Amino acid sequence: MSEMSRRAVLVAGAAIPAMGAAGAAQAAGEGGQGFKTLTYEAKGPVAVITLVRPEQDNLIDAEMLRELPAVWKAFQADDSLRVAIFTATGDTVFCGGADTASYRDAPSPAYIRRDEGIRTYTAKQNKCWKPVIAAINGFVVGPGLHFLLDADICISVPDATFCDMHMHRSGAVPVIEPIEMARKIPQEAVSRMFLLGAYEPISAQRALELGLISELISHDRLMARALELAGYIAQADMHLTTAFIESFYKARELGVSEAINRGLIIRQATGYRPAQFGSSPIRDVLRGRSKS
Repeated sequence: MSEMSRRAVLVAGAAIPAMGAAGAAQAAGEGGQGFKTLTYEAKGPVAVITLVRPEQDNLIDAEMLRELPAVWKAFQADDSLRVAIFTATGDTVFCGGADTASYRDAPSPAYIRRDEGIRTYTAKQNKCWKPVIAAINGFVVGPGLHFLLDADICISVPDATFCDMHMHRSGAVPVIEPIEMARKIPQEAVSRMFLLGAYEPISAQRALELGLISELISHDRLMARALELAGYIAQADMHLTTAFIESFYKARELGVSEAINRGLIIRQATGYRPAQFGSSPIRDVLRGRSKS
């Protein structure tokens, strides 16, 4: 088992079918070529961040661990960019987890090796409160689940699958991912995912039923739909959008009353701002959207 790639394990064990930009230029170089494990480009107010290691199953290696915080910092600092789409190349794999051998094999004192649970994969882990859409183009494994759990909207191709392999491959106790996932889907489903691993991955249809993702989209329409959703989000006032995301995300650590009180404080600080449909009768807005 240790000699096999994640892709081989998944296919054999689970029968998975084969299936502006000023900030960007500064961080990634012209055309987003400064990064090695991902690309970063602006499409109007939308930043598209794409993992580009498909032959290595887009594993999170030491290089990617350095580049992910940098790309989120660039996105956060660029006021012309209002929404991010996080995706991957190809039509088979979104993220196969972590390439732990690339950053934990070197000997080091025990106090350095101690894992305090700090991760910097996602926007929220980097204290970036701009909205993120995960456009899932293939299977997702283990630490790759962070990208789903911290995204604000998750859409997926129908043949994507979701599983964890900490116990069956990495030889480690899964901790962060199941705890975070239990905030989003029922505990029974979490237990099945982490206990069964690649033997019974969650299908995209089941993920939709559970609420892990919110929409199934064909491969050829995945990015178009993500850009469509991002366009809708980008029209709202960014002060309101980021305040909502920050208060909603941080509320997970609090009791209900304390979470509401903190959210109200954030709303008071933000104030009421001009809104896109602020002066329109609600029934006219809803009729207009249903016709479109």
